[in-house]
Amino acid sequence: MKRRSMILCAALVAVTTALSACSSSTASTNEKEEPKEKTVIYVGSDTIGDTLTKDHLTKLGFEVTEMTDREITDKKANNYSLVYVNSTISSAGNIGTKLYNTPVPVIYAQGKVTSYNDMTGTNENADFGRVLGTALNIKDDKHPIASGLSGSVNVYKSNGGFEYIVPTGDAAIIATAADDDKKALIAVYDKGTKNGIGNAAPARRVFMYMAPEDLIYTTDDGWKLFDSTVQWAIGEK
Repeated sequence: MKRRSMILCAALVAVTTALSACSSSTASTNEKEEPKEKTVIYVGSDTIGDTLTKDHLTKLGFEVTEMTDREITDKKANNYSLVYVNSTISSAGNIGTKLYNTPVPVIYAQGKVTSYNDMTGTNENADFGRVLGTALNIKDDKHPIASGLSGSVNVYKSNGGFEYIVPTGDAAIIATAADDDKKALIAVYDKGTKNGIGNAAPARRVFMYMAPEDLIYTTDDGWKLFDSTVQWAIGEK
């Protein structure tokens, strides 16, 4: 009798353990993975254009941390999802090559900074510079950043500034100046693609034209391109 009780107890323990394991396995299977927090370091100034850009990043779901071009470092960048460098920084040299090897996506909205990072040459008004207008030309309408737009697209309601670069290496050119296909207004390097001197991008790198002082004139299509560019940079497109 005593032996039978011991056997029954052992059986009950085995069943209980099995049920617990099954329950744990089911919970593990059904548990949804929490989405990663979207964080961005914003490097710029405090103009109305900076405010509009930061507000738009917030609308895209980012927690925005502001840093100056002197404060930003590659080590600080490693803790974020994205770095956005606006053309309102005090000096391109203060950014220099700080983010060259950072394994985090970077968007540059100033052409001169990209010259430090081997995305273009070093000659101002030739390799990088600024043009005026209201429209850009979508060069690669199949790229996710184009978001269905093609041909000539009005991105400003009134004459505005466009930063441009003449990209080097394996850059994919998404949009160009309306009257000059060599002047890229949106150009990207996917992770692993080569820059102008043959170094592989450690993460996605983007150049985008947006000039903060003219963002108040941005059309819906202009913001659409901004949104899709940011989303592509962090891998959402």
